[in-house]
Amino acid sequence: MRFSLFKRSQASDETPIDEGERLHVAIPEAEELQVHLCIGEDAPVQVELADMNIQGAKIVLPFHLAPLGGEGQVVVLDVHHPEDGWRVQATAQVGKLHKCDDQQVLMELQFTRLGELYAQLDDALGRYFNRRSSKRVKPEVDARIPVRVAYGPHRARGVALDLSRTGIGVSAPLVQAAIFRSGERVRVFIELPGHKEEFEVLGVVKHGYRNGDEVLLGIEFDLLSDTPMRERRGEYLDYVEKRREAIEAWQRQLSRGA
Repeated sequence: MRFSLFKRSQASDETPIDEGERLHVAIPEAEELQVHLCIGEDAPVQVELADMNIQGAKIVLPFHLAPLGGEGQVVVLDVHHPEDGWRVQATAQVGKLHKCDDQQVLMELQFTRLGELYAQLDDALGRYFNRRSSKRVKPEVDARIPVRVAYGPHRARGVALDLSRTGIGVSAPLVQAAIFRSGERVRVFIELPGHKEEFEVLGVVKHGYRNGDEVLLGIEFDLLSDTPMRERRGEYLDYVEKRREAIEAWQRQLSRGA
């Protein structure tokens, strides 16, 4: 499966870049983070985080500290939030380098062990790695939420990994879901616990990647479309809100016990 990782830059590799011009828009929250690039046994290099999602990142670093192995070299991106106390380490391959100025370069990274990375994420990290517009919640530990995703004649049956007010994360078998591509419009059917009828909504595949024999899809709802979800949105939001409250209560209990 191939999914577009970065938007195409308006400047091609052959187009000279004016001094100081940046090829990115920085993440506002990135100032809260400490980000280091780990290259083999060398000491970690502190870098500036320019952009990041579940599939990869763009970082800015001094030209003389850029990896010498070129495209395909394996590195590790270490992302730490000192105030909240969390840390994520993502294995990645080096992509293209772009000149920022005479001293700095912008480097594209593509994460390679996405299953491991996804397992490290929680609601606190979601705004950096998958900037869906609302907070995600996971189903109950013993709950299985079946999901069907349809695109033209293609169908995939899977389960919900997380839900939010504006989208859903789905895990589906590779043999069924490999057909889906980023940007495609799909129809999603969700079977929430305690509801006899499925919730039907249109959406757009925002990202997708392979994890063993599974494909993990991130789907953003089209809330303006004329589907049954518009009439039943209150029921869906009620489930998401109850899960959010339950998760926050559990987190508070853990904090008191610490």
